[in-house]
Amino acid sequence: MENRTQLSVILLNKPGELARLCETLKMANVNVLAMSIQNVKDAVKELYKIREKTGRRVALDASYQGILKDSSDYSMIRLVVDQPVEAEKLLLKANHLVDTEPILAFRLSNQPGMLGRVAKRFGEVQINIDYIYGSAMEEAKNSIFVVHIAEEDYGRLGHTFDNL
Repeated sequence: MENRTQLSVILLNKPGELARLCETLKMANVNVLAMSIQNVKDAVKELYKIREKTGRRVALDASYQGILKDSSDYSMIRLVVDQPVEAEKLLLKANHLVDTEPILAFRLSNQPGMLGRVAKRFGEVQINIDYIYGSAMEEAKNSIFVVHIAEEDYGRLGHTFDNL
């Protein structure tokens, strides 16, 4: 497990925007190690469905439609790079909306049950996982997973992940 910095970038949801972001990073030889992209509109739709299914839907339909319309123009890019400070400077200079936050990066053996072992250890120390993204190719020996937890929980990790 490594403590790393994640960049969250809001991009316009239109052709060429991801390429422009990647080109900006390439110009300074910044390498992308992990990335997750989510259309903001899809996230809003999912939230609305969850609230409806759990009986917690309180937003007026007109309000929801307005939020949905506004959110359709954007995507949320979460990425981990080898030079986060440099990448943030470059992206801000290129007029991107950027936020940074700590994450945990795990390199795991690419075999069944490894991610479950990580999740179980978080549960054992009562730390909630906000979200995870990662991947590996089928034939790869290792996978990489990015885990986001509440900032106040970092101090509680201790030796939780020794001997994984």
